[in-house]
Amino acid sequence: MPRCTCMGRSGVIESVRFHGSSEMGATSDSDTLTLVLIHGSMDRQAAFARVARNLGNDHRVITYDRRGYGKSVHQRGAFSMTEHIEDLHEVIQFDEVDNPIVLVGHSFGGAVALAFAQRFPDQVAGLVVYESPMSWEPWWPKDSGGSAAVAIAHEPEEAAETFMRRFIGHRRWEALPEFTRQQRRSEGAALVGELGDIRRHKPWDLDQVRGPLMAGYGSLSKPHLQTSAELLGQQPDCRAVMIEGAHHNAHSGSPDEFVDLLVRPLIQRVAQGTWS
Repeated sequence: MPRCTCMGRSGVIESVRFHGSSEMGATSDSDTLTLVLIHGSMDRQAAFARVARNLGNDHRVITYDRRGYGKSVHQRGAFSMTEHIEDLHEVIQFDEVDNPIVLVGHSFGGAVALAFAQRFPDQVAGLVVYESPMSWEPWWPKDSGGSAAVAIAHEPEEAAETFMRRFIGHRRWEALPEFTRQQRRSEGAALVGELGDIRRHKPWDLDQVRGPLMAGYGSLSKPHLQTSAELLGQQPDCRAVMIEGAHHNAHSGSPDEFVDLLVRPLIQRVAQGTWS
């Protein structure tokens, strides 16, 4: 089984949090399924709080802040996909997970999950991916929020604000406390680093995607995000499911539907060997 090639311990380890039956790293038994939840760009593990709480009573659930965000904001680097894969590998090793795990990735977190699965296929039992970007593809719109941020990568704080305004709107951005706005702006280096990296270097190959995988998208989301989920759903042993009334933030805005329509069916597929 491939080993992590990173030197030393990543700072993201300090942000790792266990939920429900896995709090404080406790395990219930060797057969308990472990899920690692991976957040997207300009986000943090807290957005998965209700999803983690929902799943934590029956499964071991782990969240962490990716480098450059939240409690890992001081973990610097090029913010390449290689670094994100190695960080995730360290998180898994830190928890001493022996059995294959389920990765649940939102947005850019989905790209991390897919890239990790293609590098370490034996360590992954299944994937849940929600509206993961495919911004290296020629059909990806050049006017997306990520594209607007990358266009001003030389000003990372402005890029972060531009990205946030595109996703939450000007009014909500202006209503945020000054401290929060400054905190988000400080995460701009991570944003432009990781979004630029996947535009230059394709992080995973569609023709190598294998399930079990559940790809989700919201009925109110942008068409290109729906397309990325539908393409994944067409691959072997994969499914694509729409969450009615959901936007891009379904993991935090529609957490019960996120779990019931995406995560639990994937868990059942892993346990039974077939889709219900």
